[in-house]
Amino acid sequence: MKKPTLDQIALECGVTKGLVSRALGGKNNVSEVTREKIIRKAAELGYDTSKLKAYKVTSNRVLLIGSSRILFKEDFWQPIITSISSMLSRYNLIMEYFVFDEDHIDDNLLKKLKETTCSAYIVIHVTPTPIMNILISKNKPTVVVDPKTFYSEATQFKFSNYDSTYLATKRLIEQGHTDILFYGSDSHSTSFRERHEGFMACMETYKPRVRPYSVIFNNEQKNYADEKLLEHVLTNYPVSAIVCANDIIAINAIKTLYRLNRRVPEDVSIIGFDNIKAGEYMSPQLSTFNIPRQEIGEEVAKYVANSIKSHQIPYSQIIIRCNFIERESNREKGRE
Repeated sequence: MKKPTLDQIALECGVTKGLVSRALGGKNNVSEVTREKIIRKAAELGYDTSKLKAYKVTSNRVLLIGSSRILFKEDFWQPIITSISSMLSRYNLIMEYFVFDEDHIDDNLLKKLKETTCSAYIVIHVTPTPIMNILISKNKPTVVVDPKTFYSEATQFKFSNYDSTYLATKRLIEQGHTDILFYGSDSHSTSFRERHEGFMACMETYKPRVRPYSVIFNNEQKNYADEKLLEHVLTNYPVSAIVCANDIIAINAIKTLYRLNRRVPEDVSIIGFDNIKAGEYMSPQLSTFNIPRQEIGEEVAKYVANSIKSHQIPYSQIIIRCNFIERESNREKGRE
């Protein structure tokens, strides 16, 4: 029987030729389930499995942990996750997923996590306390990307929330705005709270020539807005610029302004944060801060790989710089 090609095996298994090559070549960066599937199919097609290269069983698996709500945000999180996975593979590390529903954390799920053995853990944004406690007890390198709350026992990869919002506020002041509003939710996440702090610090620096306002809402329902409270402030105070905790909040603020017959940026300038696609495609295009998603994923993977290699569990905070993208939603005060 003619020896099957890698392309034939890949086609039958529904995987890439490269993955087949790694599985048959004894490489470690292939999951055991996929390896078994490929070898079984190769044997069925006439491949001489007696000549397969032996591979060293490794525990170098990295578990990525996130809620289904977060992981399905393709625009924001998928580029980061894809980048993490791609970079880990270069270090011969296999990334696996542990997905949970934020509203259903039961004993079975926690038991499954306790029994999972990995070399390191990567947490995406929000992680309930019971899950985080289990990870900490494992005494393995643990990284939290954009932490929702503070974890002293894990390395935190954070965005330049404070600095960026300080610079956004400074830019609006340079454009002649004096009555500037921060719109967000301090209780939603550490990032939002830090962005508010950066805004307040900048306004404090430029006193008494500026007047700060804040509309802080409860975001438990993930509405990213409080229209009535925002309308009240905009109706009763001479606000000419708004710094928003993220782009979704900025887009919702623009909708509220339009209902009040206020133009953006002619009447009110707005700056967001995150650089989501919707902000780029709207009119006017939203000024924002770009989160370098691919670079973040690469840095997280490198950090995890180095921690595994050195057998160390460092705890630190790593700040990723977010650059300002000035588009059409902010301008000098009073300019038509």
